[in-house]
Amino acid sequence: MKKIALIGFIGCLLAFFSVLSAQAAEPIKFGFLHSLSGGVGQVYGIPDQAGVKIAVEEINKAGGILGRPLEMISRDDKLSPETGVREAKDLILNQKVHWIQGTVSSAVALAVSAYCKGQKVIFVDTVAQSAATTGEKGHRYVFRMTTNTTNYTRSIANGVAKFWGGKKVFIIGPDYEYGHRCKKDFMEAYTKLVPDAKLIGELWPKLGNQDWTPYISKIMSSGADFVYTPLWGGDVLSFTKAAWAFDYFDRVKMAGQDWGNMEALIKMQKGPYDKGVLGGCHYPWWIINNPISNAYWPKFKKVTGMDAGLGAASGYTTVYAIKKAAEKVGSLDTEKIIDALAGMTIDSVVGPLKIRACDHQAMWPFWVGKVVRDDKHPWPYITDPVALEPPEKGYRSCAEIEAARKATK
Repeated sequence: MKKIALIGFIGCLLAFFSVLSAQAAEPIKFGFLHSLSGGVGQVYGIPDQAGVKIAVEEINKAGGILGRPLEMISRDDKLSPETGVREAKDLILNQKVHWIQGTVSSAVALAVSAYCKGQKVIFVDTVAQSAATTGEKGHRYVFRMTTNTTNYTRSIANGVAKFWGGKKVFIIGPDYEYGHRCKKDFMEAYTKLVPDAKLIGELWPKLGNQDWTPYISKIMSSGADFVYTPLWGGDVLSFTKAAWAFDYFDRVKMAGQDWGNMEALIKMQKGPYDKGVLGGCHYPWWIINNPISNAYWPKFKKVTGMDAGLGAASGYTTVYAIKKAAEKVGSLDTEKIIDALAGMTIDSVVGPLKIRACDHQAMWPFWVGKVVRDDKHPWPYITDPVALEPPEKGYRSCAEIEAARKATK
C-alpha cells in the first residue's frame, strides 16, 4: 500500500511540475480576429471569443501544448476587410502568432485568408460562410471549422422540400458576397429537388438595414410559395421585430439558415420571434448527446451566462484541433501542422468531425427545423430537425472543388 501511495504521490508531483513548466515556458501565441463591436460583435464575436477562452484555460490547466501555455491575442476587424488585413498584419509581423482564427464577414475572411497565404500562416475561419473561402479561393494555409454556404443552402433546400415544397421562390438577402453566394447555391440545390421551381423575386438590402417595411410589403404581395433568406445576425432581429407587426410569420412561409441559430434566438426570449420559420442550427446541444458536448455547453453557460451557439462551439473546437495536430507531429512547425490537420478526424461537440484534405473544410453537420417557443426552453428553438446524412452530402465533392478552382485560374 505504501508503494502504491508513493507511486501516486510521485505521479501527482510530476503532473504538478509539468503544469509549472508549461506556465514558465514561452507562450504559444495565436490571433483571435473577429467582429467584437456593434450588434454583430455581440451576436457572434463575443460568444466566439468566450468559447476560445474556455478552450485556452482548459488546455493551459492540463499543461499547455507541447509543454507551453497558450496565449490568445484578440483583435476587432470591425466587419472591414481593410481593418481585418491590417490587424492580421500586426498579429503576424509584430505579435508573431502561430495561427489566426475567427471572422464572421465573408469579405473579411477572404481578405485575411489571402494575406495569410502570402505570409504562410494558418488561418482558420470559424464563422464566415462563403464557400469560396475553402473552395475557389482555397489554398494550403486556410481551413474552415464551421459550415459553408453550400452546406447551409443544401441543408435548407432539403428541409424546405421535406417540410413544404413549393415552386415559386422569393429571396431577400444582404447585398454582398455572402448573400449572393447563398442565392446561387440555394437555387442550384432546390431546383435539383424541385426541378420546375422558379425565382419570382429578389430583394437586396444593405447589411444592417433598419427600415424593413418596404421589403415586407413587396414580399407579402409577391404570391411566393415561400421566401428563402440568408439574412443573418442583427438583420434577423430587426427584420423579425418589424415583420411581427404585420402578422408576417402567420402569413408567409420563410426559411433561412441563420434563423434557427442560438445567437439570434436567445435574444427573442420575450416579444416578437420568428414563429414557424424553417431555421438552421449548427449546434443544437439540446438534441446532441456526447461527452464533449455534455461537458462543454453547461460550462459555457456557467462562465458566460449565455447559451452556446455556432461561434463559441467552432472557436472552441478549432483550438483543440490545432492542439491535436501539434501534438501528433511533436512540433509547432506550420507546414507539419497543416499536413496533420488535412484529413484528420477530431472528437468535437458535434461528434467525430473530419477535416477534409482536399479543401481543408470541416464536415460540420447542420440541422434544420421549425422555430417554436414553448415551456421547454426560455428561448425559441428548432424542433424535429432534419440533417443531411452523412454530413458530406452538404458539401461540394473534392472533384467539384478541383473543377471550381481550375475554372477561376
